[in-house]
Amino acid sequence: MKKFNFTLKKMREYKSQILEGEKGYLMSLYSEYNQLEQRYNDLNDEMKNVCLESSEAMRSGISVREIQVFEMKKASIRREQAQLRIQMNVMESSIEKQRRIVVKMSQEVSGLDKLEEKQRAEYDYQVNKENEQIIEEFLSFKMSRGSEDTFDINEM
Repeated sequence: MKKFNFTLKKMREYKSQILEGEKGYLMSLYSEYNQLEQRYNDLNDEMKNVCLESSEAMRSGISVREIQVFEMKKASIRREQAQLRIQMNVMESSIEKQRRIVVKMSQEVSGLDKLEEKQRAEYDYQVNKENEQIIEEFLSFKMSRGSEDTFDINEM
């Protein structure tokens, strides 16, 4: 019997390559999202520092102009945080969309893997059946010649 050959091997390899590319893209989206989230958290820390700084300055007495400067800093931070929040929401939807693509591709590759396992099991079954038939034929031949030759199980 000829050697086992999975007929859809090239298709599975192609889909596996695509899957790896899609996973890489998903990881880059996660990385970009994490950078946005880190910047957002940095802005939170910056806002806390500006609030503390302005509170201390107000206790010691500052001009209206200096209060306005602190308020402008806070407003600027809030604007940037709002923009980051919008970008993060867009990224979250992109990540979810890409995650679905990766899951679908994984299922396709997994389906091809299962198909190969099934085909390999069928091939192994056929090989075993063929081997059994060869052994039976050999034994029949030996037994038919039984009076002429003595049968020795060790000859097998």
